[in-house]
Amino acid sequence: MIDRHHDCTRNLKQHTATNAKPYHFLDSGLPNVYLIGVKYWICSECGAQSAEIPAPEQLMNVIGESVVMKPGILTGQEIKFLRKRAGKKAADFAALINKTPEHFSKLETEALPLQEPTDKLIRLTYGLLSGDKGLLTRLAPKVEEWLNAIAPGKKPPERIQIKKAGKSWSTGS
Repeated sequence: MIDRHHDCTRNLKQHTATNAKPYHFLDSGLPNVYLIGVKYWICSECGAQSAEIPAPEQLMNVIGESVVMKPGILTGQEIKFLRKRAGKKAADFAALINKTPEHFSKLETEALPLQEPTDKLIRLTYGLLSGDKGLLTRLAPKVEEWLNAIAPGKKPPERIQIKKAGKSWSTGS
């Protein structure tokens, strides 16, 4: 149990996230996002952590791109992440991909398995709604290769690692 009856600012130790020891970025809403090159602090008394996250909007776009471009089928958490990044309520996103709100909810909670055609439609819908021109530019020439890479048999990465490059972010790929 974390004891918050102290002043964390007096007990902070600064760290810099590296390839060997990246910062686990839970604020993304995804369990497998790790950042490299950011400064972060850990309270030596209670273990609370905080990080300096430059260009947060661009970071979230890079995470979105990593999710969209990953091999293998999307997880429920990734579907929810993309929907929220697109700024859509679940019922509205469900309608866009021709699913009932109930069916879409079951995809987000993984009560139903995601089928490959729906997976591709979710990714394309996010790509078009995201407003991320960079993502669309990178997707366009590789659409056929990318769509073929999204298949149930493809092994998705265990982690999404994002590197800080100056004041911006990159996937390192």
